[in-house]
Amino acid sequence: MKKTFKLILKSLLIIGLFMSMANSAVLSSKQIKTLKMVKKIAIQYPNKVGETFENTAMAICLTETSAGVFKVGDIGKDPNIFNASLGIMQVRLETAKFLAKKLNWTEVLNMSDVKLVNKLLGDDEFNVKVAVRFIVWLNDYTNHNYFRTVSRYNGGNYNRSYYYRVMKNMQIVKETIK
Repeated sequence: MKKTFKLILKSLLIIGLFMSMANSAVLSSKQIKTLKMVKKIAIQYPNKVGETFENTAMAICLTETSAGVFKVGDIGKDPNIFNASLGIMQVRLETAKFLAKKLNWTEVLNMSDVKLVNKLLGDDEFNVKVAVRFIVWLNDYTNHNYFRTVSRYNGGNYNRSYYYRVMKNMQIVKETIK
């Protein structure tokens, strides 16, 4: 009985060690570098009450593109690149233009669609700035309703499945990115 108990305890310790190693190895060094860049940018853009959304932005990046692994989304639904979700934060052209109008962001307002698509795809920092500023705008727009902020990032007012995926990735982000 004592031997069985020790064997079970030893097995549990080994499984626990393996699980913690697996959690820390979930993300590649490139993904971690991408998420740290997202965090650095997100800290620069607080909402109207001074909150920043670095963990949210990192979790969304992980949810949308596995932290930069996939940079073009929705292309199977419509092969028109102007209708696709683009870059590491999966920003749509129409979202970037909408946000630019709301914020009077002249740098974006002055870009042609082709230039804006290329910038969203080719400039990760710019892509993150647009996405983070959109998250902040959404948070202010929803009167700081976090669930609706995250849901609306993916195009829905009450997108529970997306919200729960982001929250799952939030745990990974909190455990991995310091």
